[in-house]
Amino acid sequence: MKLSFQQVAVKDKGPVCVSKDTYQSIARFAILHSLNQETVALLRVAGKELQAVVDAEDELILVDDDLEIPCQVDHPAFFNKGKHQASAFLEEEKCRLQKEIDELNRKRAQNDSEIKELRAVLYSKLGDAVQLEGNEEDDD
Repeated sequence: MKLSFQQVAVKDKGPVCVSKDTYQSIARFAILHSLNQETVALLRVAGKELQAVVDAEDELILVDDDLEIPCQVDHPAFFNKGKHQASAFLEEEKCRLQKEIDELNRKRAQNDSEIKELRAVLYSKLGDAVQLEGNEEDDD
């Protein structure tokens, strides 16, 4: 396998050679960083949904047993359910959301681990010639 090199000029330090493997590592880092940003956004949404379900469970305690409660099954669809059915529905929804959050956290931890390794390798190879740390604006 033939490696191609490109020279990158670094202020006051001269050119740095960047191999094809290093470019691939930088690209992988960028992909993982992007996936983590997306995962963080999905975690925020799932967390808000979970909090809404917990709030609904708290409010359900105050409802009389004989009242019918409208439950949203799909985006446009609502069905009336008894208090016990509504409570079971909310419990299922809470379990589903918690599983989703756990899976997103697992993916994020896995990506963070690989990002940490790539960051160490790339900084050891390129030093100041690469900037892998995002701006604080990127995190918002």
